[in-house]
Amino acid sequence: MNRYAHIDALRAFAVLLVVFSHAGLTFVPGGSGVTIFFVISGFIITLLLLREREKTGGFDIGGFYMRRLIKIVPPLVLALIVPTVIYMLLGGEVNIVDFLGQIFFFFNWRYLDSTVTVLPGSHVTWSLAIEEQFYLVFALIWLFAVKSEHYLKIVTGISAVTVVYSMLARLFLSLDGVSVDRIYFGTDTRVEAIAVGTLISVWFFKNRDSHHVLGQQLRGSRFADSRNSVEGRAVPLLGRDWVLVAAVLLYLISLVIRDEFFRDTIRYTMQAGAAAVLVLWGQVAARQPLGNFVMNVMRWRFLQVLGLASYSIYLCHDVLYKIIEHSVGEMLPRPVAVAVMVVLGTGLGIAIWKWVELPALAFKDRHFASANTRAELAKKEFGNPEERDPMPAGEPVEIENLSDVQAEEIEEIELRRAE
Repeated sequence: MNRYAHIDALRAFAVLLVVFSHAGLTFVPGGSGVTIFFVISGFIITLLLLREREKTGGFDIGGFYMRRLIKIVPPLVLALIVPTVIYMLLGGEVNIVDFLGQIFFFFNWRYLDSTVTVLPGSHVTWSLAIEEQFYLVFALIWLFAVKSEHYLKIVTGISAVTVVYSMLARLFLSLDGVSVDRIYFGTDTRVEAIAVGTLISVWFFKNRDSHHVLGQQLRGSRFADSRNSVEGRAVPLLGRDWVLVAAVLLYLISLVIRDEFFRDTIRYTMQAGAAAVLVLWGQVAARQPLGNFVMNVMRWRFLQVLGLASYSIYLCHDVLYKIIEHSVGEMLPRPVAVAVMVVLGTGLGIAIWKWVELPALAFKDRHFASANTRAELAKKEFGNPEERDPMPAGEPVEIENLSDVQAEEIEEIELRRAE
């Protein structure tokens, strides 16, 4: 089964929080969805870089940036740039510097006081700006760290310092009385969640073949049907039901506490921690009954598609809302209007994913696959990898009952699609 199915489900949950919140359900915590995205992004990107270093001993920074561009730019052109140009031609007011900030990823610093003039509904690009700023700096650091035999310690140290710095930045800014927007939209105050994703990625990379992920080997038939064991191995600690419940409770508590100081500071740490635990919970080899039930729900095809299309949905949904909300709100009762907007917003995002993102991802897989994957496959039973048909881009792939090489190739492709 796809080892990263739970991550796509978490993405689906995150984007639905944002979509419902922007549809007018202000009690839905859309901001927490952004934190979940940050953690997942830090985890996936770091794991890709660690795997590349393990197999090649280096880092293809050009390939890294090219893959990021191929992933990000096509939907951005269709969902932001073209509509903004049309909006301007029709007489809509757009601040050129704000618009350039959206394109070149410094928009969050323009948005600190929520007084930007851009295409209505396109303000969501502030979070994309934070991610790309992080990866611009992180890739440059990694370019030098990758050459050291202590590269894991370097990444861990830098990520830990980033987490602490971001937490302290929120604390001191809040005590200093700055605006909520300064804390909410600042790179320095929100980068913590991405760094948390980086930390758990390093941990998983180091422990992926240990009992922490695979479970302790057990002896004796008495363990065969145990609730705490699967196929002769103990269920890892992270796979226990109480870990899943604790992560969910931690997230819910972060929503319930409404104290302003808490919401400006500790809330983000709690939500990032909960998301990090859920990411690792889904990576272990076995889980207990409640966890297995939840994982089966997470593998539901609809959730997987929403997760895969989450980037395009995130970009386009609120732009569409701003176009239709007045007419839809006048014609339909509020609950029905919200439902219609959510369906249309997610539907448009899925369409962009299918007709724009997937062809772009197929191009990325065909021309920018990692060198280590091509080299390994060339030595194995599949012959020349350049002559094989590419995997279908963006589709969930089953990896049970495959050779180690096949499974590793598919896992690499799944990771690349998430990049």
